[in-house]
Amino acid sequence: MSTGRVSIIIPTTCEAKRRESLLRAIDSVSASAAEPPAIILVVNGERYDPVLLAELREDNRLRVVYERVGSLPRALRIGRDAISTAYFGFLDDDDEYLPGAVAMRQDYLDAHPHTDVVVCNGLRSRDGHDHPFMTDFASLNGRALQAMAESNWLASCGALYRSERVAPDLFDERFKYLEWTLLGFKLATTRRLAFVDKPTFRINETPGSLSRSEAYEISQTIVLEEILKLALPNDVRRRIQGKLGVAHHTLSDHCRLRGQWGSAWRHHLKSLALPGRLNHLSYTRRLFRMGGGGAVR
Repeated sequence: MSTGRVSIIIPTTCEAKRRESLLRAIDSVSASAAEPPAIILVVNGERYDPVLLAELREDNRLRVVYERVGSLPRALRIGRDAISTAYFGFLDDDDEYLPGAVAMRQDYLDAHPHTDVVVCNGLRSRDGHDHPFMTDFASLNGRALQAMAESNWLASCGALYRSERVAPDLFDERFKYLEWTLLGFKLATTRRLAFVDKPTFRINETPGSLSRSEAYEISQTIVLEEILKLALPNDVRRRIQGKLGVAHHTLSDHCRLRGQWGSAWRHHLKSLALPGRLNHLSYTRRLFRMGGGGAVR
């Protein structure tokens, strides 16, 4: 087990089908720093492969923690609670760090003691081809909140955190989706961030990586409402309110298609109370025409 100054948390279900990508992720952590980071493997859920789990427990690079509940946000929090090093970061079990990634991030935080979190660019791999995670990444310095209201700049494997300033309570296990977006807003409103436009990770995308299910849409409204509790500048607040209106409109349509007229009206009326309401006014006629009747139960 490493006794260095950096810990990397890898949440995983430890299923047999993830063996190859998980071992690749672990190897990439070992190759990412001059001094091997401590690796905290949080195995969560009951779908794990006993043979693979036993193999991982024998790997002296790893500290393996098991959590019976299968929950990524809970696994992240458990990993953060286990940190005893100066810095920490995360890596999904199907992604990888590029060589020297952790060393570069650690050097940056060592050289900039007032920075709480260093956030780096990376690569997305689709069909064997690499693309930048984001373009013009360095321009995020000074406009992190405005940029986050446009799109999420915090990849799960994209940052290194100073442990004494990024406490466990910033990792909220209540939210199943959009947990990195919520964390990004929390960090941007309360911590000192630095953005470095250097590729330090590769996200290996697979079909269906992002679910746009009804559960996702419901979670989106809850997370956006949580974001609105933060101290946001007016322009960002209005942008988030507009996104919340779109999310309620989308949920209304989900409910309409299922004949759940009370819920459809409830979400529709919420969308009309938020910026962008004019885009949703014509939808009112559709609810009446399709048999909604206007009753909110």
